[in-house]
Amino acid sequence: MMEEWMVIPLAQTVITVNLNGFALLLILMALGGYVGYQQGLRNLLTLALWTIIAYIACVQGGTFLVSVINRLWINAPRFIAFLIGNDPTLVPPLDPLITPEFQVPLFFRMMAFIALILLGRFLDSKAAWKGPPKERLARPLGLFVGAFIVLLWTNAAVVFWREFVNSGGIFEGPIALFLNTLPDVSIILPSLIAIFFMILGLLILFNFPKVWKP
Repeated sequence: MMEEWMVIPLAQTVITVNLNGFALLLILMALGGYVGYQQGLRNLLTLALWTIIAYIACVQGGTFLVSVINRLWINAPRFIAFLIGNDPTLVPPLDPLITPEFQVPLFFRMMAFIALILLGRFLDSKAAWKGPPKERLARPLGLFVGAFIVLLWTNAAVVFWREFVNSGGIFEGPIALFLNTLPDVSIILPSLIAIFFMILGLLILFNFPKVWKP
């Protein structure tokens, strides 16, 4: 358990500010929420979607992608049998394509996470739904999404860092202190991702004709 406190010196060595991990995380989320409030939901939507994709694909040790690929491969013969009108229950499944214990190396997952975020930034400039936050809920929802994006980025950094340390990696300094202080909140993120998509689904349902208008 990481219960460390982060001590930040301010000018004089006798003046310090003590921040525990959750307080520091809330400060970072507040900054993200402020940016999101200024930008509005429309201007953060693409980045949020690609951040979620990057988090699911890269942060969970590759197990999510491995399980999806294996599931598709194992059931492919039964699906083909169903399409051609045969009884799929009579078709034996295939063996897993990838060993379930397989883990994508940490370095490649980190690079893939960054690459997906940058791809989201690039596609964001071409998104059809971007526009000024003129709707009533645009800024409040932008605040939520901005804080949520920062939470995903921060937790990804914490997960990557702890895997690096657990594998014997050594790195010291302010960055190490910062990452050691932050808590791992992976357990609540699936629920927050589900809430995000529920909100997005309701917005599309009730505002579908307006979604594509700038």
